[in-house]
Amino acid sequence: MYRERIESLRLTGSGDTKEGAFNKIFGQIKHVVARQTSDLVVRIEPVRIEVVSATESMYKERLFGLFFPRTRTRYDITVDIQVRLGVVDVASIPFQTQTEQTARLGQVASQR
Repeated sequence: MYRERIESLRLTGSGDTKEGAFNKIFGQIKHVVARQTSDLVVRIEPVRIEVVSATESMYKERLFGLFFPRTRTRYDITVDIQVRLGVVDVASIPFQTQTEQTARLGQVASQR
C-alpha cells in the first residue's frame, strides 16, 4: 500500500532575486507531482538538484519612459530535480461496499 519511488523533474523559475527564482521552483514541485501521479502523495523529499541553465538579465526601467532611470535584474533558472516520493496506492485498498436506505419524502410525511 505505501511505497517510495524516485522521480525526475525539470522545472523553471524566475524572480527578482536568486532566492526568489528558487522559491518559485520549489513551489511548483507539489503541483507537478500531483498532476503526474494518480496515487496519494504523502511525502516529497528533494534528493538531488542539478542546475541546467541560469541567466541574469539586466535592463533599465524609467518612469513614464523618461524619468528616474533604474537598473532592474531578473534571474531565470532551469533545474533538474530528483525527488523521493512517499505514496499510498489508493487503488489497492480493498473497500467494503455498504448500502444505506433513506426514508422517502412520502413516508416521512405520513408518519406525522
